[in-house]
Amino acid sequence: MIRSDSRYSISGLMSVWSNLKKKKPLVYQLSNMVAASLQANVCLASGASPVMSLCRDEAGIFAAQADSILMNVGTPTSESLMAAEAVLVALSQTPEHKALILDPVGYGATDVRRDFVHRILESGHVSIVKGNSGEMCLLGGGKGVVRGIDGAAQGDVKKALSRISEQYNVVAVATGEIDVIVYGENTFSVKGGSHWLPEITGSGCSVGTIIAGCAAVTKDPLLASLTGLIAVSIASERAEKIEWVRGPGSFGCAFIDEIYRLSPPDFFDAESRWEGSKERCL
Repeated sequence: MIRSDSRYSISGLMSVWSNLKKKKPLVYQLSNMVAASLQANVCLASGASPVMSLCRDEAGIFAAQADSILMNVGTPTSESLMAAEAVLVALSQTPEHKALILDPVGYGATDVRRDFVHRILESGHVSIVKGNSGEMCLLGGGKGVVRGIDGAAQGDVKKALSRISEQYNVVAVATGEIDVIVYGENTFSVKGGSHWLPEITGSGCSVGTIIAGCAAVTKDPLLASLTGLIAVSIASERAEKIEWVRGPGSFGCAFIDEIYRLSPPDFFDAESRWEGSKERCL
């Protein structure tokens, strides 16, 4: 269990969530057409301000204005790929560091997705890579199964995340029944969450949105990832317990509401939700 004096503690999580609510950071999201609406609503509910655009002519402008950036490759088009390239150019011309979160949706399904994900990672601008366990296993050189854009791990998730983290110097996050975060010698496992989450299109993408919001208000991408995952865990569990929630549709509305209602004190009882070790600070 994490020591109470670690920055990865209840007080650290509360500080990030408090700052997210207070500062209302601008999160630029190059999202996919399937999940964009949910992501924008979740972003607003968390306290951040979303801007969604796949237009290459304005991508660099939004990248320069934003406090953090999320790249989601769920529905790639020629225009969206060029927009992402424009963002990378803008970041190379920006003196201050800005968090870039990459969601490699459907990695391994096609060569287009695979090649573009590597292009983004090799740019050196990525802070956090977040995908489901299947995507991250494949990205880390392990085994996984991809059907459409859905993936399932068939290997050691932690080992795959370690490879990704070491190769690209990023925080690597895999979501699943138990979420896993790896950065260097730091490894965290996050438990909890609702069984309804996988039944909603874009729920995983919305996790990336929340992490991007957290990354906009802290310089520690590992802390941002941990805070975002635990926020989703708490909010989704609360949402499924609401009396009028009867299925995925009503759960999705309730989940947005519970993200909105989530406040720093709600993290008080979160210590049992994660385990890990901190060998060195970022």
